[in-house]
Amino acid sequence: MIFTGIKRKSNQLFFNKELPKFLKSNQNHSSNGVKKIIVFLDDISEESTIRKGLKEILNVANDDLEVLIFQTKVSKSGNVNGVFTSRDFGWYGKIKSEFLKSVLTNKYDLLINYSKVDNLYSNLLILSSTAVFRVGFAQSDSRFYDLLIDCEKTNIELFNSELKKYLKILNKL
Repeated sequence: MIFTGIKRKSNQLFFNKELPKFLKSNQNHSSNGVKKIIVFLDDISEESTIRKGLKEILNVANDDLEVLIFQTKVSKSGNVNGVFTSRDFGWYGKIKSEFLKSVLTNKYDLLINYSKVDNLYSNLLILSSTAVFRVGFAQSDSRFYDLLIDCEKTNIELFNSELKKYLKILNKL
């Protein structure tokens, strides 16, 4: 499909236009603690282990933890909550999915990106989210995050322990 390539290019142009605005905006980093968390993944099989790990180390309730998973293709029969694809985006970065719109209107204290691959659509959501503090892997684009943790993207236990350590140092826990 030639239109999917053109649509992706329009989303990339929108992203490039919005990135300087995002970088110029100075968000207040309140130190009132972490209550609501949004997590980005690209592997649906890791969702349960990440949920369990974050509940243990951050003492967060299941209702206060939102997980969004990017999939390149989703089967039509399997309707999984929290999964988004490139079809959920229209031209020029417009979000078509009502679920994503409702998630992004919520205010989050912490955004964690566990994605192993840099993805335009996840980056568009990260730009659109209202998270106060953003954490990602050191191999990710550093312009999006307040804290980057240097470890292998497959070593989630180490990432979580370092996350807890730095959140305590920053008085977020």
